Amino acid sequence: MSGAKNLKEAEVWIDRGDEFVKNEVWDKAVECYTRAIEINPRASFAYFKRGNVLATLNSYKNAITDFNNAIILNDNFSFAYFKRGSVYLSINQFQAAVDDFSKAILLNPDFSFAHYKRGFCQMKLKNNAAALADFEIAIEQNPSYMLAYLNRANVFFSMKEFEKAIEDYTRAIHLDPQQDNALLSRGLAYGNLKKYKEALSDYTRAIGLNPDSLLAHNYRGLIYSKMKKFEEAIQDYNKVISINPDAPDAYNNRGIAHFSLKMYKEAVEDYTKAIQFNNHSASLYFNRANCHYYLKNFVEAIVDFDKALEIEPNLYSAFFGRANCQMYINQTKEAIKDFTKAIAINQKFFQAYIGRGNAYMKMKFNKKALEDFSLAIEIKPDSALGYMNRGIAYRTEGKNEAASRDFNQFLKLTPSNSSNAIQIKQWLKKNNLPIDA
Repeated sequence: MSGAKNLKEAEVWIDRGDEFVKNEVWDKAVECYTRAIEINPRASFAYFKRGNVLATLNSYKNAITDFNNAIILNDNFSFAYFKRGSVYLSINQFQAAVDDFSKAILLNPDFSFAHYKRGFCQMKLKNNAAALADFEIAIEQNPSYMLAYLNRANVFFSMKEFEKAIEDYTRAIHLDPQQDNALLSRGLAYGNLKKYKEALSDYTRAIGLNPDSLLAHNYRGLIYSKMKKFEEAIQDYNKVISINPDAPDAYNNRGIAHFSLKMYKEAVEDYTKAIQFNNHSASLYFNRANCHYYLKNFVEAIVDFDKALEIEPNLYSAFFGRANCQMYINQTKEAIKDFTKAIAINQKFFQAYIGRGNAYMKMKFNKKALEDFSLAIEIKPDSALGYMNRGIAYRTEGKNEAASRDFNQFLKLTPSNSSNAIQIKQWLKKNNLPIDA
């Protein structure tokens, strides 16, 4: 068979393969391209097209081999570099992909898709400046390139430049109003800027596009919680759980909402469910312990604080919580030890000084209590509780003038109609001491 005839016959098999590709009959397409290569081993397009089909079938190793052969036969084959780079991208070999996209761009500088994909790889490699430069070129070459705007926004988001991210998410949404991912991401950017109404609007729009979106319902629930609309937040978490009963974050988030509504029993149930999925989370045990504390289940609370500390030994708030439980069950010495451990980890934890001061008061160690209350006030000069408790300590010591000064400072820092404020005013009046507030 003559060379010219071989070339023509190989082209016929390539054309047949192309028809099978159009109809997505992949195995037949591979057979046709293979036959073309057998007839003409220098048919770079046959290797290239077979590589495309193999990539579609996720046979990445074989696809790379075919693209290699296409490039060997034609080292100016820009699209072969691009396709090989796309395969490397699919298998997360981002630097190899960058190298191939760079070669494709060198051969064809106006290749906007290559700029976009190289930018995407640079983003994955956390080379933000390079990623932004490529997305910028892709957008210049194709101003309607929605994905370029979307991923440039993602880079800005990772850099915490939320205003710029919002601008690009908005452009992406304008180009594709059905793009729920852009709405979700813009909602997150708004949330980071504490623009909760705008975030809520985006999540609601995303839910309109995809009513069963777990992310949209979960994110909207979080925004409702930040807006202190806990009932609405619970409805969203309920939806997440109805779609996916194995979503531990939803149980945790719903537990937080229940806790905020003082629905402590319901919160305990939620945290218990979350712990079933993740029993290595200190925060879950800590949160459940706090619920038990408010339910006055102090022993159960201590058990959960113990578990939280096993997982995270420096969780000073767990020492503090356990100490408060111990105060209620009259284990005052143990409480002092835990307050002290909390302070050792966080010396600015003024609440622990107040707690330890109250424990010292209970044991009649008034001077030590005064020291702790004074330290709490030094750390947080606007601590109403610090002044109130130090005033009580002074009063116990019979130092009424010092107590009066602290009580008056307390009255300046707390609502006048609170029960503590009313009782203190009554004591000051009874003892003919001034009321400045």
